[in-house]
Amino acid sequence: MKNGHICALIPAFNAESSLGEVIDRTKKFIQRVIVVNDGSTDHTGEVARSHGVELIAIPSNRGKGYALRLGFSHALSNGCSAIVTLDADGQHDPADIPKFLRAHDQDSGAILIGSRMAEADRFPRQRYYSNQAAVFFISKALGQHLEDTQCGFRLYPSRVLRQIALTTCHFQTETEVLLRGARQGVRLRSVPVKNIYVNGNAPRSNFRPVVDTFYICLVVLQGYLGIL
Repeated sequence: MKNGHICALIPAFNAESSLGEVIDRTKKFIQRVIVVNDGSTDHTGEVARSHGVELIAIPSNRGKGYALRLGFSHALSNGCSAIVTLDADGQHDPADIPKFLRAHDQDSGAILIGSRMAEADRFPRQRYYSNQAAVFFISKALGQHLEDTQCGFRLYPSRVLRQIALTTCHFQTETEVLLRGARQGVRLRSVPVKNIYVNGNAPRSNFRPVVDTFYICLVVLQGYLGIL
């Protein structure tokens, strides 16, 4: 498993309580970690710096998609061959990273998307149904079925990101990259990952159910119409 030129990218907003552990556990598998501090008002930046990462600071909160795009640009400009993305809130288990690395060894040109469906029973009922609705419509727009379209635990080959021009700034960016990639013939593969809920609740998320769902739906509609 060759991961010397693979980096981990963690967008973070007000994640001081969880970020340090996520970084430390990620470094067991990937030494190079990039944290994008998306205008946090707590001590997220200080935590990241104390854990020895490459830190990018955004003065004010711009959204997860913007943070990802900034992190992608930094990684691509600094020799990363592939980028593993995971959240700062503890919703993704870094112990699953080797699964992505093995799948990348087998298919280095594919975008790898974490799938929580092997543990679908851990979803709260409302989250499960909203996830399945997203899977249905996004898979239709992609022209292929994906098990879990909403999971941000992913691996992106750098050469794929270089050929995709992203324009969005919030949670819809993770859908945009799939739609644009699929349009260019990029393979999309699922990788099983843990579904982390404690007593039926996920770690605190910055996802805004109404606004961000609207943005995702708009991107999906653009994908259907072929104007994305």
